[in-house]
Amino acid sequence: MNLHFKNILLLISAAASLAGCVDENYQESVAGRTDSQLLSNVIAAQSELSVFNELLESEGLLPLLVSRQTQDQRAVFAPTNAAIEDFMSANGFESAEDIAGLDRVLAYHIADPNIRQADLSQTNFNFIQTNADQDIFVNRSGGQVRFNNQTVNILRSETGNGTVHLIDEVLLPRSNTMAAYLNSNPELSIFSEVVALLGLESELSADFRTLFVPDNQAFLDLLDAMGAGSLGELVDMLGEPALRDIVRYHIVNGLVYSANVSNNQALTPQFQGEIRPRVSTDGDNVMLTYAENNAASTMVTVNDEIFQTGFVHVIDKVMVPVLGDE
Repeated sequence: MNLHFKNILLLISAAASLAGCVDENYQESVAGRTDSQLLSNVIAAQSELSVFNELLESEGLLPLLVSRQTQDQRAVFAPTNAAIEDFMSANGFESAEDIAGLDRVLAYHIADPNIRQADLSQTNFNFIQTNADQDIFVNRSGGQVRFNNQTVNILRSETGNGTVHLIDEVLLPRSNTMAAYLNSNPELSIFSEVVALLGLESELSADFRTLFVPDNQAFLDLLDAMGAGSLGELVDMLGEPALRDIVRYHIVNGLVYSANVSNNQALTPQFQGEIRPRVSTDGDNVMLTYAENNAASTMVTVNDEIFQTGFVHVIDKVMVPVLGDE
């Protein structure tokens, strides 16, 4: 027999022998795939989440929770049946159809990527990205984690391809805007007028800002101090660029609210000038200091209502920044 042909027969025989040893049930592992339970199944297995599960199905959101790919791991903050019942009763809803934007409300409870309960305890963990195109603001008060400044208790957590947190509240996307709040408050009308005059409305819709709004009396005091008889005269005296800097000095980057302020805390406004405003606390009183050597101060009326993009507090003076030499 030809030696070359004999070698081929030996190779064929060896291959056949190896084929008989292959496990017919063997499946090649797929990169990024896990054997964890689908989150949809985790939710369905919890009897106290039956209403939430039905709503997810009716609004077509279960497909978000049926992947075993690790890159699709999510966290679901699932309100219990009791939480949904309390929410419906408190708002006078007879059925889920009465909830405006129900699909978005439900999507607001689905976070991407996965978040474990231990993540929430970290002080630098401040935002939860949701499938409703709006983050949940995470803050802390008295050692307790709060969502959108609302107390929410995590009753327990179940794991699958992600995490399901059973919670005792229904979460709602923030719908109230800074601009609407200002327009509805007659004591803040001059600030609203100045913002419109200078075309600074977009500054109020940027995410995660804190606004310190001088009330009308604060502006009247400034007009009197400057010898201006009207807002128009003030604009003529200062010029629009300088007035724009003054307004932007009252718009601070980041979220400032009662639970996270500390004495002598420096703020970072949109226009910083030479001197950054600082928080000064004395018991329950909160003030901002500003001007040369932070010698001037204004009292802050703290408002812990969170708006779509941050917080709004009222102050009793217009803070004029130190502009420095041009």
